[in-house]
Amino acid sequence: MSARLRKLPSLVLSQLPTVLTLVLLGGIAWWGYKWDWKVPTLPELLNPSSARSHTEHGDEEESLSATQAREKELPPIKLPSEEAMEEAGIKTGSVDEKLMDDYVTAHGHIDFDQNHYAHLSTRASGTAWRVFKQAGDEVKKGDVLALIACPELAQLKFDLQQTLLLVKMKQAYYQRLEQAGESTPKKDLEQAEFALREARVALSKTQQSLQNLGLHVPLDELMPLKDEQAAVRLRTLGIPDSLLQHLDPSTVTGNNLLPMYAPFDGMVVRRDIVIGEMVTPATPQFHLADLRRLWICLHVRLEEVARLKEGQEVAFHLDGPNEDTPPAKITWISAEVDEKTRTVTVRAEVDNPQGRLRPNTFGDARIIVGRQKRLIVPNEALQFDGTSHIVFVHGPSSIEFQPHRVQLGPRHKDFTVVLSGVEAGQNIAVSGSHVLLSEMLKKRIAGED
Repeated sequence: MSARLRKLPSLVLSQLPTVLTLVLLGGIAWWGYKWDWKVPTLPELLNPSSARSHTEHGDEEESLSATQAREKELPPIKLPSEEAMEEAGIKTGSVDEKLMDDYVTAHGHIDFDQNHYAHLSTRASGTAWRVFKQAGDEVKKGDVLALIACPELAQLKFDLQQTLLLVKMKQAYYQRLEQAGESTPKKDLEQAEFALREARVALSKTQQSLQNLGLHVPLDELMPLKDEQAAVRLRTLGIPDSLLQHLDPSTVTGNNLLPMYAPFDGMVVRRDIVIGEMVTPATPQFHLADLRRLWICLHVRLEEVARLKEGQEVAFHLDGPNEDTPPAKITWISAEVDEKTRTVTVRAEVDNPQGRLRPNTFGDARIIVGRQKRLIVPNEALQFDGTSHIVFVHGPSSIEFQPHRVQLGPRHKDFTVVLSGVEAGQNIAVSGSHVLLSEMLKKRIAGED
């Protein structure tokens, strides 16, 4: 027993560091809880009750209104007299409310109306024999843009003449057998009928081949003609009489001239063909567009697309000419998001009767999604002190003004929308507000604010 008592002091001493550490940690925890983990000042240590009161009301002190903070930061400006105010050219006006458009902004460009824009190429390979239209020429639907010397066309015309002749022969033979009546064996009549049908099929095939090249083949007009007359008619097939009058008849001797037609009214915006050039269907020779109506292609941010719908009005301002297009309306909203820009393509159609708008012109659009009342102030009433915009509100006396910091919205030609800082009906300095700004900066430099 005595041995255990002798070991007890040494055992207690060995556990003393651990006990002291736990006590110290507990003291730190209590201190942090009491003082909210902040280092208290000497008055707070001497008077803990006032410290608790300060903690309880700390939030109230931090919740001073923004107006009070601003007025404390920006002291009022008081002019010497009304005469001084008049000499400085200071005039006042009121903060008004105006019914303003609520809109979504987007960047975009003008493009051709793809429903009236065409890349035209020859329907068959050949050589440019004549070219009648140049870039910038106005054309009507059906106008001939060029004539192509096409060997394939010549062969198809010869085939048509041959099948026409064959159909006439088979038809005459069948009619003779049919008129002979019962003296004609039924088998011979059936064979003649079959041969006539076969010839007509061959004729339809050749007719379709010519129509695939854009030529109208009037079989009802060609059938009654003699062979020589049909050959002459086919030689200028598809070439309008108005154009033939301007061509030398001696030059139009072959069957190979293939016209290129304008599919709609418009303008030739590009020409890639010259006389004697080899042309193929793979490469366009003319670019034709109807410029009386164009597209405005916009790229709208994904988060704002939900506010859009078809029929909304679009105001588009052109970058280069620095002018606005006529009013346009949304006609299509894409169902997909661009994987690179994360925007949605929106299309509007705009009239261009005088041709002032040019495709591939960039600009900025405002898509009107609604209307609401907004506070507005004249642009000359706004001043900038280096950190924020300032409006000077008329104070209690005629020569006193209180600076107010304001948050601005969209800026227009004569006025600016104000989002916060002033109220409707307040009287503010308009003309001469720069004089009040100078007085305010003087006080700031002198340390009076």
